[in-house]
Amino acid sequence: MKDAADRNDAPPLFDSADWPPEMGDSGAARPVPVVTGARKSLIRLGIWRSLALHAWAVYRSPRHAVSALRMLVRARDSAAGGLKPRKYVLVGRRAFFSLRAPGWPSPAFDRYATLELDRVKPFLPDRGLQTAILAITNRCGLGCAHCSEWNTLRQPDALSVSDLLEIVGRLQAAGAPQIQISGGEPLLRLDAVEAICRSAGDACDLWVLTSGAPLTAEVARRLRAAGATGVTVSLDHWDRAEHDAFRGIAGTFDRAVAGTQHAARAGLVVALSLTATRNFVSADNLARYAALAKRLGVGFIQVLEPRAVGRWAGADVALSDGQLALLEGFDHSMNQERPEMPLVDYPGLGQRRDGCRGAGDRYLFVDADGGVHACPFCRGSIGNSLADSLGTLRGRLRARGCHAYDSATSDAVS
Repeated sequence: MKDAADRNDAPPLFDSADWPPEMGDSGAARPVPVVTGARKSLIRLGIWRSLALHAWAVYRSPRHAVSALRMLVRARDSAAGGLKPRKYVLVGRRAFFSLRAPGWPSPAFDRYATLELDRVKPFLPDRGLQTAILAITNRCGLGCAHCSEWNTLRQPDALSVSDLLEIVGRLQAAGAPQIQISGGEPLLRLDAVEAICRSAGDACDLWVLTSGAPLTAEVARRLRAAGATGVTVSLDHWDRAEHDAFRGIAGTFDRAVAGTQHAARAGLVVALSLTATRNFVSADNLARYAALAKRLGVGFIQVLEPRAVGRWAGADVALSDGQLALLEGFDHSMNQERPEMPLVDYPGLGQRRDGCRGAGDRYLFVDADGGVHACPFCRGSIGNSLADSLGTLRGRLRARGCHAYDSATSDAVS
């Protein structure tokens, strides 16, 4: 049976009057940058060839290299529930299979491959950090219902650009081949974002997590010129009024939609981030959201489950078992049955299968004051990234653990 978004009786999402004014009069859909079939298979062979070459380089033994690769396959199958990848996001000459893994081929992916091999068959003296989420400001012009930074929102910036570059250097020294720049609204410190992107170089993928409101065509071009990999734009509903109400400011839907188009034209990888609330999660809303994402031509849809932190602290926001099942079905349908659609990245599903990837195990969160936390949702600083050894901080995080999940044991290498 076709999804609601494909049925002839499904109402149109936009007409020419609905399309954001900044996009002009061309409300034509952009192609989704995914590859399937034979081309996808060739890319997958290339990825595993890279992994095989890395295995030989680090183990210097055919037996150990083959053993590590087999263990990596088992880890991938566990993390993916036994399902094989059906498509990749292809932007420029790089293929992406997850928002938490660098694109292939690249020096950043090479570093990622080394870390994945070390995880299944250790050879490094210390397990490397794979992803760091770095908040660079508490400033933001919105009033989002779910804001995890609500208690510190709009406070003055505590870290200088030099401080941020020092933190980035430490994160890279700890192994991180990917840094996600967040806030607040990080694009309110565009100079800092550009400086971070330039300093990180090719050995690190840089993503900017934004509301999309400041993401003009000029900003998108500057991000790409500085070396940014992609942007994750928060879009929490397919309906303009619902999204604007959730974000607290009228017009944020139009600016977010326009921002995705500017970013794609600049050559950035584009993801939408959906906070899937109780009021949103239904088969119809998911189908309509998917149709919008397809029309926008984004590569990824990130699905985040609501957490009772920040502005939602103490609130009962957890999804029902039925709603979680709907999200899992959405993930399966989009990734396994709908080759023409964006790739869905649903961290909660992987966490329930294999445990938490945060708490310093695979990633950690550095707030805009330099404090280190398990993740953006599990707060409780255990030290400062400028004052303390990052290795010591990661050890404290791993010992303390994370929220609803055990420690992670595997990841999905596709």
